[in-house]
Amino acid sequence: MRLASKSARARGLAGAILRRAAGNHGCDDLLADCADSIAEFRKLLDRHLQSRPADYLASFLDSLAAKEEYHWSAVLGDFTDDFYHLPCPHCAMEVTIAIGDHGRYSAIRDWHLGDIDRRDLRPASPEALSGTGRWMHETAVRDGHGALADGIDRIFGQAECPRCASVFNIADEYTSTNRPVLR
Repeated sequence: MRLASKSARARGLAGAILRRAAGNHGCDDLLADCADSIAEFRKLLDRHLQSRPADYLASFLDSLAAKEEYHWSAVLGDFTDDFYHLPCPHCAMEVTIAIGDHGRYSAIRDWHLGDIDRRDLRPASPEALSGTGRWMHETAVRDGHGALADGIDRIFGQAECPRCASVFNIADEYTSTNRPVLR
């Protein structure tokens, strides 16, 4: 923590360690006695984010890891060209969720044809967000990152399965499929 408060490289290294802390690698207990340091690191990152740094997205992801939201810290992008693949909770078809400059939709990905049978995503209203989604959105808005906030509204919104037409919450399905089990 002493180094991270004064050095971008140390802060980045501490964030990288946290972002890779969860998993089935047998080392989950390494952070067991670090709760106070991790809480202090979260505060340091929050102050850093408010300074609108060049490494904003990396620091945002590190903040998610410090909040034990490892699955989001591992995959969340800047929403310029992000794709998330998850099974439909009703028919198990793999649905591609696209959030970026080329559109915001759910689709079935075909090797030869690309994304077919696209369905527009239904964004969550910022007022309806709670928990991690609310924190992510409010932080991005506070720090002037509108595109990130807009993407968060989409990923915490609803998608329609192109195969069975069921509607599901993207974040809930992504979390249930990808959240690591910590011991």
